[in-house]
Amino acid sequence: MGNLIESSNGHSLQALQPRSPQQRAVPREAHAIRRILVCIDRSPLSEPCLQYAIAISTSLGSAITLLSVVQPPAERPGQSMDVLDWEVSRQEANAYMERLEREGTKASGQHVETRLEQGHPSERITAVAREIGADLMVLGTHGGRGAAAWNLGSTVLQVLAVTRASVLIARPSSAGAGAIAPKRILIPLDGSTRTESVLPTAVRIAKKYGAELLLVMVVRDLVPTAVLHVQADVDVARDLARRLEVSGNSYLEGLRDQLVREGASVRTTVLRSADEKQSLIDFSQKERADLVVLSAHGATCNPAVTFGSVTAHHLTHSVVSLLVLQDLRDADFRQQEKDERAPPLRASFPPSGGV
Repeated sequence: MGNLIESSNGHSLQALQPRSPQQRAVPREAHAIRRILVCIDRSPLSEPCLQYAIAISTSLGSAITLLSVVQPPAERPGQSMDVLDWEVSRQEANAYMERLEREGTKASGQHVETRLEQGHPSERITAVAREIGADLMVLGTHGGRGAAAWNLGSTVLQVLAVTRASVLIARPSSAGAGAIAPKRILIPLDGSTRTESVLPTAVRIAKKYGAELLLVMVVRDLVPTAVLHVQADVDVARDLARRLEVSGNSYLEGLRDQLVREGASVRTTVLRSADEKQSLIDFSQKERADLVVLSAHGATCNPAVTFGSVTAHHLTHSVVSLLVLQDLRDADFRQQEKDERAPPLRASFPPSGGV
């Protein structure tokens, strides 16, 4: 069965070893989501963040903390310090957070905590996430400056570069304002225990909202090149792809049978494509997925990078809301960050306090 990888919450994942359907155990979570940090900046693009956090919280029983960071005028490009404007901005942010606190508490059925901070947004988000031990950070695609040429805003990219938590990139819902209730959840898999570790979380969300789970795997089609040009070699590559497609279908059907026994509605698909990453993006749009759930790393896990290549491509190109569940152990992060320290906590104020 291979070695065991123990996670921070006491669960274990089998080391990445080939397994037959008979050997396959029910997938287990890599990390529990006990506390959600929701990052809000009063821009329309951040409005779905709280709705998605409530959807996750009501499915998993997670606590919610709302965070808004007010950037001091001295740190805003092209703006000089104005004490009156700063106080007005603080009061507006305070009133906004109080309203969201009431709405979030009513919708989630539990008290929603709030944090109103001042400083550089990415530094404050990272520091507060570490301080409260956030297991999941919910971020909008862009901040108050709106969408630019990049698919993700600079603050989001800076946070993603250093985060140790799971992340949810909340994109505007086609349903508009109001509660988020996903009805189709897409889960990319590659046959590894790392990608399978998202299944328990996805099943709980799906069962809460009566959503369909769509399990998908991509079999890579090799294309003829200057290296792969001999017809016999091309035939071998195509035959291998056909064999992998058959094995992939069998693999997904085995998982589907397990999840159906747990009460989930599941559909499976194997794609053939020369471009694995983009085919998953296109498929999520074609299927009108409400949420894509995937692990931070796949079978070829490199703990030196925050996200694997498939996940990183989704983060920067997906137009569907994305829940990325961290699959690395705390020990993996400590090895990479042993000389790093969390950013010092700058001056901050609670929602009801003064400057």
